Amino acid sequence: MGTINLYLTFDRNCNQAFNFYKSVFEGEITYIGRFKDMPDSTEISITEADKNKITAVNYR
Repeated sequence: MGTINLYLTFDRNCNQAFNFYKSVFEGEITYIGRFKDMPDSTEISITEADKNKITAVNYR
């Protein structure tokens, strides 16, 4: 089986979008990374409003 790496950007409904793709392609989401899970950095500050936004998803 081949691998596809996609980079998608959603303004608001990222969770709903990935659950939709999961149902359409009958796959499994194996990881969801959020901004709050990233290592602390002095170069990047994340607002409280953005901490739950998704940065990465592994799907198979």
